[in-house]
Amino acid sequence: MNPHRGLLHHLNINVSNVLRSALFYGPVLRYLGYELVEAKHDGDYHFEDWGRYELETPHIVSICWSNEPLHLDAAARRAVGRFTHCAFGTTERADIDRFYAEVLVPLEKAGLCVVEDPPCECPEYGAGYYATFFFDPDGLKYEFVTNPGYQKRRQERLEQAAGRWKSSAGPLDRRGV
Repeated sequence: MNPHRGLLHHLNINVSNVLRSALFYGPVLRYLGYELVEAKHDGDYHFEDWGRYELETPHIVSICWSNEPLHLDAAARRAVGRFTHCAFGTTERADIDRFYAEVLVPLEKAGLCVVEDPPCECPEYGAGYYATFFFDPDGLKYEFVTNPGYQKRRQERLEQAAGRWKSSAGPLDRRGV
């Protein structure tokens, strides 16, 4: 499989105030390995672009705001808070614990985020699912998660599919297909 397929290319997050939201997103995205690559904080369109460049593929998270006249332009029309939530992943629980202690706790104390759940087991989402859930200044929901059961379940699905393929391949082979 192409390792680039399905990776996050870019995500635009529309906020009510980029400068205020940057106080939240800066520490969060820096911890997750992103760096500020471009910013504009004046005029009709304010933004900060945060990027990572693994596998020669850009992964950009943009926090954006446009003033009311730009909302009338179909290409620039934006609304604050139009997704359910976004989850960032890791393979280590310790990353989640450090992120909570070093990033979320200070941001919450500064009034820049709300922590819904500190790092915890979430068995309702699968064995080993461990996450913290939090909200940005506009109430958009985020999660930082490790899900070790995912690879195990994926391997089981692949093995089941391979078994179904083998059992159905016999008749096809007899027909010369």
